[in-house]
Amino acid sequence: FHPPAVDAPTAALTPEQSAVYADFIESLAKMNFKYVAISTFPLDMSGIEKDVACLKGLTVDRPEKSKEVIHILNSSTVAKRAIRFVGKDDETAILKQRDIAKARGDTDMHGMKRDPGILALSEIAFDSGHRFAVLKYVFLCGTKCNSGAIVVLEKVGAHWTGTTRRPCSFEINRENPRS
Repeated sequence: FHPPAVDAPTAALTPEQSAVYADFIESLAKMNFKYVAISTFPLDMSGIEKDVACLKGLTVDRPEKSKEVIHILNSSTVAKRAIRFVGKDDETAILKQRDIAKARGDTDMHGMKRDPGILALSEIAFDSGHRFAVLKYVFLCGTKCNSGAIVVLEKVGAHWTGTTRRPCSFEINRENPRS
């Protein structure tokens, strides 16, 4: 398994983008994942119906913009958590190790992995007022094991939260989970 090649140039995160990623990662921290893919992937919203409930009342500002560039995440996005950034080579090795562990039956008492896998995050698409942010997340639990969703986060006070809206979509074990 290799992440898709992305022809988009990389850019530095804006403070707003960094805050969205940091708050989203923090909201998932209770899942006890250990790894985050260091680079984002393009957000493709073409499969989402325009009248889907999660986007009701939102005007996403230039959704195609989230396909034009990728970002390298930085330490401010994981705060003080013991989460390690991984690149493509490390990701491949970790996913192969997870496949081996699964084949051995190395699971917890509920039959689930000890952690959900490597977290990979898409680019962010903001609404025109920058009150809402749309992104996709994927947990890569093996070379052919993944789950994720496209979510809408809302800025409430100084933080971005996903509790005010439902996910736009949920996907499991897709051939190319980052698309």
